[in-house]
Amino acid sequence: MRRRDRNNASNIEKLEKELEEKKKFPQEIKEKINSKIFENIIIATIIVIYLASLNIGMNNIPTDTYIMDLKVFSIMLLIITIFILELGYRKDNEGIWLHGIEVMVIGIFTLYLVYLYSIYYATYGTLILTVTLVCFAYYIIKIAIIRRKIRKEYNKSLIDIRNIVKK
Repeated sequence: MRRRDRNNASNIEKLEKELEEKKKFPQEIKEKINSKIFENIIIATIIVIYLASLNIGMNNIPTDTYIMDLKVFSIMLLIITIFILELGYRKDNEGIWLHGIEVMVIGIFTLYLVYLYSIYYATYGTLILTVTLVCFAYYIIKIAIIRRKIRKEYNKSLIDIRNIVKK
């Protein structure tokens, strides 16, 4: 009876060691997480620079020119959105498709800025700053979710009940 208990204890220890080894993330998973994070940081940086440029332009560009620039930027962003969505559709990639939706939201926001500039001129700079902070917070939350999702998928792939039952 004691021998059997020792075997069970040693089997349990072996299983625990295997699980600990499998819980360590391989380099390829770390690289996947880092590449997704880097990609989103680049996009967030571009959006923040774009919105900051709009805020700076409000004070330094004549009103007629600034409104024309907003219209041109919104059309350009919406055209870029179409290309990104088409690329995501062709590659059947949800990540690219999500980036297209993000660009579309910025393009639509830029289109609304033409009217917001006229209506809320006194608080226009604060409005753009608020949207910039919201975009920044969105990307921080998105990065956290992506990281968690990839880790969860990896941990889920480790669960192999058949191996445990066999042992």
